[in-house]
Amino acid sequence: MRFWIFCFLVLLGFGSNSRAWGKPIFEEGEKLFAKHCAECHGIGGEGVEEEYAKPLVGDWPIQKLIGYVDETMPDYDPSLVKGKEAEAVARFIFESFYRKPELFRKDSRIELARLTNRQFRQSVTDLFSAFGGSSDLSQAEHGLKGRYYNSEGMNKRKDMHAERIDLILSHDFKNLAPYDGMNAKKFSVYWDGSLLPRESGWYEFFVRTPNGFEFKVNQHDGTPTIDEKVSPGQMREVSAKIFLLGGRPYPLELEFYKFNDPNASIELSWITPAGVKEIIPSEFLFTKEVPPSFVSQWKLPPDDSSHGYERGIQIDSTWDESITYAALEAAKFAGDKIDRLAKTNDDDSEQERKIREIGANFVRLAFRENLTEKELETYVYSKFQKNLPLHLSVEKVVLLALKSPRFLYPEWQALAKRRADPRVVASRLALYMWDSIPDFHLHKQIEKGHFQNKGQIEGQAKRMLRDSRSKAKFTDFLLQWLDIRGKELPSFRKETFPEFSPALAMDLRRSLLRSIDRTVWQEQGNWQDFLRLSTIEITHSIAKYYQIPLADKPNSIGYVPVEASSFGRQGIHTHPYVLASHSYPENSSPIHRGVFTTRKILGRTLRPPQEAISFSNADFSPDWTMRQKVTNLTKPANCMSCHDLINSTGFVLEGFDATGRARSRIADKPIDLRVNYLDENGNQREFTGPQDLLAHALESQRSAKSFVEDLFKHLAKQSLDSYSKINVNELSDMLLNGKLNLANLYLEVCLRAATEGFAYRD
Repeated sequence: MRFWIFCFLVLLGFGSNSRAWGKPIFEEGEKLFAKHCAECHGIGGEGVEEEYAKPLVGDWPIQKLIGYVDETMPDYDPSLVKGKEAEAVARFIFESFYRKPELFRKDSRIELARLTNRQFRQSVTDLFSAFGGSSDLSQAEHGLKGRYYNSEGMNKRKDMHAERIDLILSHDFKNLAPYDGMNAKKFSVYWDGSLLPRESGWYEFFVRTPNGFEFKVNQHDGTPTIDEKVSPGQMREVSAKIFLLGGRPYPLELEFYKFNDPNASIELSWITPAGVKEIIPSEFLFTKEVPPSFVSQWKLPPDDSSHGYERGIQIDSTWDESITYAALEAAKFAGDKIDRLAKTNDDDSEQERKIREIGANFVRLAFRENLTEKELETYVYSKFQKNLPLHLSVEKVVLLALKSPRFLYPEWQALAKRRADPRVVASRLALYMWDSIPDFHLHKQIEKGHFQNKGQIEGQAKRMLRDSRSKAKFTDFLLQWLDIRGKELPSFRKETFPEFSPALAMDLRRSLLRSIDRTVWQEQGNWQDFLRLSTIEITHSIAKYYQIPLADKPNSIGYVPVEASSFGRQGIHTHPYVLASHSYPENSSPIHRGVFTTRKILGRTLRPPQEAISFSNADFSPDWTMRQKVTNLTKPANCMSCHDLINSTGFVLEGFDATGRARSRIADKPIDLRVNYLDENGNQREFTGPQDLLAHALESQRSAKSFVEDLFKHLAKQSLDSYSKINVNELSDMLLNGKLNLANLYLEVCLRAATEGFAYRD
């Protein structure tokens, strides 16, 4: 464990212009490094297994490097290297390898990785959706269509009395009819439309009523999701849980019956992956009906995320078993629905031909290329036998395709061909933009010879960018970048914040994501617009809690756009949800906020601490502010290797309480927001508030570069080093200088990664 603290030195540094030092001091530093450091870090800073395996590279300015070595190195006895000797060691490290990560870059090659969980689910869903019709909601209104009927018997419609759009389903008719002139004892209502969830994950749906009902989500036929046509005569709530992919619409139907019951009422609610039960908001409901989509309900083991993004590198029996069951589930679906997918029936003399054609196209899409006659015979035609029912033949075709390495390993073609031909480019483009497979349109363009030159490929990429799947993948990235994916909603002690509720937390979460969507997609905003987040969409509940005056009425789904500065916001890092998500249950947390702001807003590198230090209010005087407590807790030199960054970017946000409300005093003491921040060039900057931090981020090349790198890894699911012609510095400069907005950055990253190639592993 000797010298482990040096990891902070290596990974948390800032930039500085390197220059050659005098030969004597360089040679002295080299000798001291060999004597005191090489045992753990290697003679050339390359690292030593079981001591400190990572190379000594970073971007601290030389002044900080010298100070850190002087105070803390070597960790087993810091008194051994002090003063001029510490300066000599630091200058040797700085000049020799500290600012030269390319010296330690391994021969990185593309890994033959399997589909990640998200890629598998998206690809399988798209395989079936290719035969299912359009799911475009661009012209649809919010809400569900409601048709109100008089009934002549139990669960029987007689005549439609009225039709309207209901924004939400939460009705208490009591002992009355929905409309004058309707039979108050016998009536039914049929609601239909579609549901468009924002995030992927498990959704639990609840129907609460004393009456009969039938509920369907993502299905038109077969057994309803919840079947309660027969009423027990008393209030009850019934639920069903299903997995849905975010950014895709699903058909939703609810048929409600009252037949001689004393009262009538109904509520349709859900629990989303974020985890709060609520009436389904109108922003996720649409009047247009769409075809159902196959979405695997099988639970898959988590992907490896040790590099900050999901990678399909874990291949074991647990994964193989899960994928097998998911493939069997898909095969059963195909067998059950094949007549609908092939648009045929038992009376059709062309039934088998149409089904065989569907099978061939299914495998072609799954393998991302055309098949030879021999391959068609192997994967499709041989599965159709004279005495075997057609649905079982289809199940065999689907199972064989989904378990094939040609489907599960999307770079199979590229590694086999070792060149970026149109099929390879199309496969990569669909994988990077959608986490999926090329659609029929891409295949047709290739066959016509219209996917050859740069203009043709760019044209298809722009079409794909307009597809909702691109927006859904960008949302998935943002959930990770904002550090909120898979995390519970922020909650606080009722004694301290009695008015902060789970419903308010959910409104804040949606406010953040809607505001970003507005900036990136509707307004085609650039990097600076994204960081500023000048317009924030809020609800009445947000306005009430944060005391925001509303000049306009909310739109049909309950949101009002307001100027962020009107309630003290100075950048995306000051959105109430970001602040609340990085707080303690009863206090703000400069540490959590500082870590997020340092890493994401300013693009600096932080390494997790080797040991956690617990924080407890009981350890400090009750009169102390949070700034005083954190300063005292982190004052040791080895802590300050990180916390000089974390504390400065966290303290500057102390003008907001734990829930993100603006404040000017803590415990009747005025808040001092002034901090000194050491930038990547070694310059001391004074921040007097979050506006100064924002101003620095807006001009920081490092901030933009960090975002580009994070986005690239999320889209490609591969190391940047594997892509030999991708110039991240060029992309980040274009982003910083406004030559690329965020939507076009997404497009450019996917285009370059798909077309310019990468090195292959032999």
